[in-house]
Amino acid sequence: MLTAVVFLLILTTAVVIHELAHYWNAKSVGLEVRAFSVGMGPVIWRKMWNGTEWRLSLLPIGGYVDIPGMAPKQDDLGNLSHPNEGFATRTLPQKLWVLVGGVLANYILAIFLLSIVITAQPNFRQLTSGIEPQSYGAQIVGVVEESVAQSIGLEANDTIRSINGLTDPNYTQVTEVIQTAQDELVLEVIRNGETVEVSTEWPPEGVETPLLGIQVAPLEVEDLPSVNYAQALGESAAFSARIVPESLSSFARGIGATFTGRQAEDIAGPVRLVGLTRDAAQAGLIPVLLLAALINFSLAIFNLLPIPGLDGGRMLLATIVAARGKPFEPGREEFIHFLGFVAILAFIVLITFNEVSGLFTRG
Repeated sequence: MLTAVVFLLILTTAVVIHELAHYWNAKSVGLEVRAFSVGMGPVIWRKMWNGTEWRLSLLPIGGYVDIPGMAPKQDDLGNLSHPNEGFATRTLPQKLWVLVGGVLANYILAIFLLSIVITAQPNFRQLTSGIEPQSYGAQIVGVVEESVAQSIGLEANDTIRSINGLTDPNYTQVTEVIQTAQDELVLEVIRNGETVEVSTEWPPEGVETPLLGIQVAPLEVEDLPSVNYAQALGESAAFSARIVPESLSSFARGIGATFTGRQAEDIAGPVRLVGLTRDAAQAGLIPVLLLAALINFSLAIFNLLPIPGLDGGRMLLATIVAARGKPFEPGREEFIHFLGFVAILAFIVLITFNEVSGLFTRG
């Protein structure tokens, strides 16, 4: 239940901010906004204010603003004609300003949320700054059943005092020694205040990839330096600019993987998003805000793609119409956007199918 509430709260906030930006940008160029809806489907509440009907709709998935002149006019016989009002009468820069509003809003919201996260928990700065927190020592946090480690007596919570003569190694050095050691592996561990020494022939005879069978973690991690909110805003803004090319590459890889029947590691579909939301909700408020920031970044970049049905696709077609000097035939632009919307829905269904298939495969 908590997962569903948190997921809907993140999604609804992103949608409301997105559509409000379209509303404000439309108003700023003198356009009427007939309706503003949170949710889709049947309207369950409505109220007129400032010339706009504000709606709450039944299905909490998405939302919309109704701006005159964005769809063709239809007469009593069903004949379509070009609109001669509202959005259709504006210049290309004004149209692009209205359309890009939602993208900018999600992008800016993500920066503000991320700034809150790294101000509250500076260790998350390794995401935005690339600075790794200093770690010291190494502790065994898990031992694999029937492994070499178990056979020589290593236990969870053992602190590694030395490995093959290297004293007080960090967890990275422990891994490196295990991977490169020849002839023998000798460890001294601290257990309940006492020193215990264990050893084994290494690597095991006839094994190409030797595995000791331990999970190692830092004994101590030094927190990253804290920053104030103004510094966090600058760091988050710089990070948001850097991740755009990487995000576009991830979308491309994810789309390719999805349409070849593989699970897309670079794109999170509904199943993975629910799992990420569950983990964040269990971890606390700051991880939830971090997830919300990353979702808003993703929505902003995805919506900017020049795919019909998305804001980027609408911007592309508006630019093409301006370059042609004349509109498409009445209804054709809307049909193109409809095909794009259907393709996006099919893509989401395919991602979901692959993710669910992956769950059964792993099971």
